[in-house]
Amino acid sequence: MYWPGFVFFLMAMFSNSACSNFDASNVLDMIAKNSNKSLNFVEIHSETFFTKEIEVTGVVLFGKSGTMSKYIATPSKSEMHIVNNTLSLVSSEGVKSMSLDNYPVLASSVNAIRWLLLGEKNKILENYSINYSNKGNDWVINLIPIDKEILLKISTISITGSLGNIAIIMLIKTNGTSITTTFSKL
Repeated sequence: MYWPGFVFFLMAMFSNSACSNFDASNVLDMIAKNSNKSLNFVEIHSETFFTKEIEVTGVVLFGKSGTMSKYIATPSKSEMHIVNNTLSLVSSEGVKSMSLDNYPVLASSVNAIRWLLLGEKNKILENYSINYSNKGNDWVINLIPIDKEILLKISTISITGSLGNIAIIMLIKTNGTSITTTFSKL
């Protein structure tokens, strides 16, 4: 039941090329070009006033058409799938599905991931302002929602990596909590 964490399907990207001086556009191109299809992940949901920190582990998959799947191993086995605009949770209790149209904050974050992996820079720019910095081959891209409704819930999606490889995605909520996902090869 970690639907907000599903946003973190961005996968680590693997590139054999070296580049020491590149801009955000080049990084976005490398991410889209070199996307890996399956990765391990560790996702940390920060502690809140009502809950302790939660660690979720498993494997994520990304399809060329923008489909996403998440196979959760811990804390309890379950699966999540996004196909088109429908998110489905599969657990021992059965299958529960929901339309992302009914959850604009979640849809916005999921779509940012899709657009990034599919190389749809124009859609990212229509919905987020981008802050970019790099040092050598390492970079940080911060996506800041333009939509005021989304900005009330999410202040930033921060993506860090090197060359075309995404290492960490952090969703920073306006209430001070965060979801941090770290990716590694299977």
